[in-house]
Amino acid sequence: MVYALLTVVLAMLVWLGTLLWVEAGQLPRGQRLERVQQSPQWADGEFHNQQTTPQFTGDKSAVRVMWDYLFSKIDGLSPSAPVPAVKTNLKAIGRDEEVVVWLGHSSVFVQTAGKRFLFDPVLTAALPVTLFMRPFKGADAYAPADIPPVDFLIITHDHWDHLDYRTVKALRRRVGAVVCPLGVGQHFEYWGFDASLVHEMDWGDSLAIDSTATLRCLPARHFSGRLLGRNRTLWASYLIDGARRIYVSGDGGYDGRFAAIGRQYPGIDLAIMENGQYNTQWRYIHMMPQLLPQAVDDLGARRLLTYHNSKYALARHRWNEPLDSIAADARGHAWQLLTPRIGQPVSLGEAQAQEFEQWWSD
Repeated sequence: MVYALLTVVLAMLVWLGTLLWVEAGQLPRGQRLERVQQSPQWADGEFHNQQTTPQFTGDKSAVRVMWDYLFSKIDGLSPSAPVPAVKTNLKAIGRDEEVVVWLGHSSVFVQTAGKRFLFDPVLTAALPVTLFMRPFKGADAYAPADIPPVDFLIITHDHWDHLDYRTVKALRRRVGAVVCPLGVGQHFEYWGFDASLVHEMDWGDSLAIDSTATLRCLPARHFSGRLLGRNRTLWASYLIDGARRIYVSGDGGYDGRFAAIGRQYPGIDLAIMENGQYNTQWRYIHMMPQLLPQAVDDLGARRLLTYHNSKYALARHRWNEPLDSIAADARGHAWQLLTPRIGQPVSLGEAQAQEFEQWWSD
């Protein structure tokens, strides 16, 4: 009996290990690795931020930080009722409409310049996140089957909550091109994507969308890695640069890059910015809420939509604290705060006239 039980447990561990190994992807090799090593961001065997960026601030030991993360008690860590999402039919949105639809956490559908862009889609119960937590009820309104064909699948970095194996595999035949930071393309090639459709970018690189618009890869202040190989792939933010300028921050702490981007690309119409899953102990690699308004001011953006919240409890704060904070702090700033529900379309042409409820009150 004991032998049989051990056999079952061992088989399950082997199965789980194999699954995770595949989903972890692959580190850069061959020509991809050669290009990685030529990047100005690469030194001493890994990518670096523009300034020194420790993962932890050093105020507490790494052991203490992890202990607090795993065992501290936080009231309101998860919502008491399902998150009130809206299930918009993305496939029914006309190609001439200019819209942004937040799909939860950092997954965003953008339609502008006659093209469809899908950022960081995590639309399945992704491993290994679900080994210790699941999406909030209601926040997982969208699945891969709900996504129409897209022109560009864009990844900001390869962390599990931004790059999900099962989601991108399900979308593979509905994607015109994959755009990702240096090294991340190896994951896609390993998972069966045509290498000719994968465009890896370094900070400062650009990709022509058409004759009127360009996709620009810009710096972020973060880190990368899945199971193995920390910082062996790059992380990034992006700018859709056309008749409208739309900035997508990815993950990262505050620094001078926002002011630099604002100076180089003035007139940003919409900034989609990280707001959630923060902790003072890792403030260099995630945006702290009190610094978010300054980052938007630095960018000179006209409108702000925040993400990286309301789907997972990846940090020890109230689930709705990020939205409470930015709603209070937005007062007195020149930019307009947009707070759509998950799945609620934001019109890029008429966003000024749209009104949004304070749906996150618990």
